Amino acid sequence: MAMKGDDTALFREIQKNAQKGMRVIETMLPKVADDPFSLYLNGKELQYSQINDRVRQEMLKEKREGYRAGAVAELALKGSVHAGTLFDTSVSHIAGLMIRESSRELTDMWKAMNHHENAGEQSRQLAEEFLDFGQKTITELKKYL
Repeated sequence: MAMKGDDTALFREIQKNAQKGMRVIETMLPKVADDPFSLYLNGKELQYSQINDRVRQEMLKEKREGYRAGAVAELALKGSVHAGTLFDTSVSHIAGLMIRESSRELTDMWKAMNHHENAGEQSRQLAEEFLDFGQKTITELKKYL
């Protein structure tokens, strides 16, 4: 069965948010001095990467183009992370920044799911998995505040 436009759009939104999560963690990791928290963040980055790879596989099956962030968006995201950690790199502060970013990802995902209501079961299921992952991440990060 061919992929619908709503499926493609929803898959791209999942990829966009997974890639943002990966970039935020990549940018923050060098600033984290706490080994257990660093290990935790590495695990989250891996989970984001796995979600991104699953979407990429689905898109390749249907010969669809995946999401790619532009250079300006990448630079803006990294600049925002650097600015947010300029004066405070404590675990608590970084966890707070991660919670804020994860909340944005969840909001974007809910908007995409509501907007692309004709998306099929597979794309919606992966979007819901992303939402569950995001909620769990926020809950876990609260322990570091």
